[in-house]
Amino acid sequence: VATFSFAQTSTTEHFESETDENTTFVDNGVIFSIVSNTGRFFIQTSYPNTGWNGTANDNAYIDNSGSLSLFDPNAVPNSSLSIKTTSNLFKVNGFWVYLATADAAVQNVVGTLTVTGKSRGVNSFTQTKTTGFITSTDTTNGYTLIDLTNLNGQNYAGIVIDELQLTVGGAYRYMAVDAFSWVKEAAVLPVTFGSVNASSKNNR
Repeated sequence: VATFSFAQTSTTEHFESETDENTTFVDNGVIFSIVSNTGRFFIQTSYPNTGWNGTANDNAYIDNSGSLSLFDPNAVPNSSLSIKTTSNLFKVNGFWVYLATADAAVQNVVGTLTVTGKSRGVNSFTQTKTTGFITSTDTTNGYTLIDLTNLNGQNYAGIVIDELQLTVGGAYRYMAVDAFSWVKEAAVLPVTFGSVNASSKNNR
């Protein structure tokens, strides 16, 4: 099965117009769900100037501060969220993440971020970033850019998915996500060509 897409439009969700503690958001007419795989994630608007819109501090983002035992140093290992939609397929250009210990205060620790794109529950790609994270709020308010056009030397921005899953590892417990940049797939046409390998399918 190959996928062809037409009339694509790109946008960046900064979450500034979303409601505190919501687990859904709407951007460019598409409804996204925030799925808490491990921990409790929702839209956070209670801490002004602690987000990052790509160029400056902002006030809203997704985070897991709603996890009941978040401030236990050993709490919520391998915290994981998914940004998912059933109304449109999409592609991801990138996003910014703030990663830290359970109190969201210590960033200079050893941790990982695994980025997985899925389609109908099946992995379309997965990649784990282990280095290059921002370790202080002195730079980009503590947020690291995850650029899917060049994640560990691979370009995943052209792969069509319906779910983006983010999972932290190592000493990371707290995760915030802001400035989610994505491309809307306005029309997706499945066409059967017989046997098509996974890499060629994902990059059409």
